[in-house]
Amino acid sequence: MKVLKFGGGCLKDVKQIKKLPSILKEYDNDIIIVVSAFGKLTNLLDEIYSSKNRNFDLVLSFFKDIMLRLKLSDQSIKIVIKNCLDLFSLYKFSHPGFLSIGELVSSQVLSFYLKKNNFNHTLFTASKIIKTVDTSVNSTINWQATFNSLKNHKNLFSTSSSFPILTQGFISSLDNNQNFSPTCLGREGSDYTAAVFGHILNANEVILFKDVNGIYSADPKKHSSAKLFLELSYESAFKICNTIKTVVHPKTIKKLEEKRIPLVIKNFDNISAVGTKIS
Repeated sequence: MKVLKFGGGCLKDVKQIKKLPSILKEYDNDIIIVVSAFGKLTNLLDEIYSSKNRNFDLVLSFFKDIMLRLKLSDQSIKIVIKNCLDLFSLYKFSHPGFLSIGELVSSQVLSFYLKKNNFNHTLFTASKIIKTVDTSVNSTINWQATFNSLKNHKNLFSTSSSFPILTQGFISSLDNNQNFSPTCLGREGSDYTAAVFGHILNANEVILFKDVNGIYSADPKKHSSAKLFLELSYESAFKICNTIKTVVHPKTIKKLEEKRIPLVIKNFDNISAVGTKIS
């Protein structure tokens, strides 16, 4: 099993989204696909939540424009818009809940688009499994509760017909049996989500798709002499990512190192490129 993660930078517009089906079809069915909110949608949601009037029409227009350009059916568009409104009503007074709308609705739009392109899959809500100890937008994972939640969904993840599985990055929930309380894993949370799924499901590999070819010795957009690392040990990668700003958060590396699961960083726009492998 492999875990593939696609961030908002990869899915920033319709042109990019349309590349996804062909990329996914390059892999076997036993994959888990982790997706972020489209583009800079999380920033938009954060701004709206912080404003006085909380004008949600901007979000509705954002999704409707994408769905029309993807040529989704009228029925699919109606379902997504209704879900948007329901989530807004449910989470308008919850900061992490409000931010989670980006991932929840983006994954739903992608699910309809993938099915339209004959890519069968199962859409699953990540926060049903990933549990935290607090209710902030930068929560800490409760690992015992997360493993317990996985047991409740054992049939889904042990049945071959369930795969591929499409799910969300960033979102989680409080370990509370009485009420469902949304939480978030902080910035770069989608990378971490991919590592969490890789860790709890003992994946063979986790692949993060980015807008660069891999990990460099410096920012390649600012330094033409930056060196691309083709292979790195966990220790070296962790040190580099702690020292300079890179495309991978150090905590993502650490969680995979615990089970010696290889991490690969590949370029979404150049998937033939080797990328960086951390092992």
